[in-house]
Amino acid sequence: MTNKKPIIRKRINIALGFISLGLAYIGIALPGVPGTPFILLTAFFFVRSSDKMYNWLLRKKIFAKIINKFNDNEKLPLTFKLFVIMQLWISISVALIWFVNSYSARLIIFIIGIFCSILILFIKKIKLKE
Repeated sequence: MTNKKPIIRKRINIALGFISLGLAYIGIALPGVPGTPFILLTAFFFVRSSDKMYNWLLRKKIFAKIINKFNDNEKLPLTFKLFVIMQLWISISVALIWFVNSYSARLIIFIIGIFCSILILFIKKIKLKE
């Protein structure tokens, strides 16, 4: 019996990589929609699943510039962290306004949002590829 977990994980990472690549192209084409986080997410998934796709990504001029700039930094840029926190709070606000009716659930979601925001601010960068 062979171990199918690595194969399944690889396929999931490739699929998620292609989804984030599509979102990256949308972000590049449409003004106001960020592309950089999706490019980095694509690199994250491809480096864990397919050297061929990761190398293809690095051969694309616009993607390589962003990925190399990210890899050269010792830590995540503050602007990137703030962008992630902004997206988090937009999602939390939508949930609190339209989907959550209970005051106790709202309080729990709000506290979790504060906790996640603090974690994001103190997170260290992961290396995409050594």
